Amino acid sequence: MDLARFKADPHLEDEGVWTSIDAGTGARIKIARIGNRRYREAMTKRLKPYRRALRNGTLDERVTEQITAEVLAETVLLDWEGLTDGGVPLSYSAEAARTLLCDTRFKDFRDLVVELASDLELYRQQDLEAAEKNSGTRSDGSWSGEAASTS
Repeated sequence: MDLARFKADPHLEDEGVWTSIDAGTGARIKIARIGNRRYREAMTKRLKPYRRALRNGTLDERVTEQITAEVLAETVLLDWEGLTDGGVPLSYSAEAARTLLCDTRFKDFRDLVVELASDLELYRQQDLEAAEKNSGTRSDGSWSGEAASTS
């Protein structure tokens, strides 16, 4: 087995890649890999006051979910395009991401973010280079002819 299939690009893992979430509307999100350096540091910092409860297995699940959603908003969901709420366009901001990911009504969206951010294939350099040649995407994940979004 060739280990190249497990070789991820650390830059893409930290800075994120654009991925389509709805081909019909063109909606897409920019996501960093779950477990990236910033994610690990933020989780460690946020969970520090709860170390004893974590060790004892007594930490309330709601607290863990809230902390995880906040950290995802800060370190994983980095941008979006084409999202609407009730037909009203939703502009990206770190606060809007936090609000959305912490809202239990949007748990399925949060689960989608986690699922995509866990997908090694999105962060593999050789796959991105091949996709770039075939579809016109650049290695930063943006489509050719359009400026890469920054947060």
